Amino acid sequence: MKGVYTLIISLKEPITLKIGKLGTFTFQSGTYTYTGSAMGTGALSLENRINRHLRRDKKLKWHIDYFLNSKRTQIESIIYAETNEKSECSVSKEIERLEIAHIPVRKFGASDCKEGCHAHLHYFKYNPTQVQEMIIKIYNKLNLEPKIFHKHF
Repeated sequence: MKGVYTLIISLKEPITLKIGKLGTFTFQSGTYTYTGSAMGTGALSLENRINRHLRRDKKLKWHIDYFLNSKRTQIESIIYAETNEKSECSVSKEIERLEIAHIPVRKFGASDCKEGCHAHLHYFKYNPTQVQEMIIKIYNKLNLEPKIFHKHF
């Protein structure tokens, strides 16, 4: 299965983390979204990509791995849609258009982006449920059929 996904992540208290080659940053408490895609099969499928994000025991490869590696971050839910089109930049740009969304680190998750995204990680001072509702509206606006995957660990 191929598609796009957005992680809804809560952070209860501020943390300072080294994010790969991007550098060291302080992240404020609140809700974060991270949008990505999985356009392959097998290990590169949407299901396997989501399951990888949910695991704590993994090699730190992508920017989001460093963020999720903290015991202070928690994935609250995941919005995803099956699609054969690479939609992560479309979703990310729509999130960025929200006046209440902020970019905590430029190029986070988008260092290789060819579509001009400022980042694929966004910050909100709203609770995860409110942010989830906004993300579902964005998926619907883009004619993606959003599904919700809930996982607490």
